[in-house]
Amino acid sequence: MFSWSACGLPVGGGWCPKAAPPDPACLGAIVAAPHAPVQTSGSAAAPVAGGPRRRNARGRKRDADATRAALLDAARDLFARHGYDAVTVRDIGEHAGVDAALIARYFGGKAALYRAAVDEDSRNVTVSPETLDLGAFTVEALHRADRRGAPGPLVQALLSRSDVPEARAAAADELRTRLISPLANRLAAEGADDPAGRAEVLISCLIGVIALRTSNLFEDLSSMSPEAIGATLEAAAQTHTESTQRAPGSAAT
Repeated sequence: MFSWSACGLPVGGGWCPKAAPPDPACLGAIVAAPHAPVQTSGSAAAPVAGGPRRRNARGRKRDADATRAALLDAARDLFARHGYDAVTVRDIGEHAGVDAALIARYFGGKAALYRAAVDEDSRNVTVSPETLDLGAFTVEALHRADRRGAPGPLVQALLSRSDVPEARAAAADELRTRLISPLANRLAAEGADDPAGRAEVLISCLIGVIALRTSNLFEDLSSMSPEAIGATLEAAAQTHTESTQRAPGSAAT
């Protein structure tokens, strides 16, 4: 077995010029012996494809996605139950189980998170962009409100007196894009006069019904089934077109 001490080299250190010169035969054995390459402080090993670095990056992305989803779910729940003004970023962070400072990183702030919450909530609404069955939509919206025991973030923002104009503006944009415009298209196709104005009236009725029904202020309204309320609002939508068709100067049907 090769021995450093047999060569005259001190164990654990380099050869000192003052020490006895090492045996040349031993030096030759050292050079010829297989040894692992030494990595200098200024060099780095080349990463292996699919190695730890790439796996760590994927893990960080999964963690970021999970954190963002947790914040979004918490915001949807809290905004739906308490409204925009009553909910703080600290409330959302605690509800999600993450640092509230991450709201700024992933969303840009409370108002932007609210927009994302409304958009995510609206994705669950199955509405054609060209037309709107007000009765069917009402049934779906009321069942959703019943399941969570609250009107939802969109309705809460519309009815709040928020000092942040972005919140109400976002809610109004969503309402106009997803409900008012499709209903106006339907009323126009059915020959209603002023379809945009009539659509705003009908959707305003729907928003009021959702808010008041979940508040339990009116016993009969709260006890009515979503299907019965949907049929009532759909009948109101049809009345708008029928009254236009019966108006003087309108075409006979």
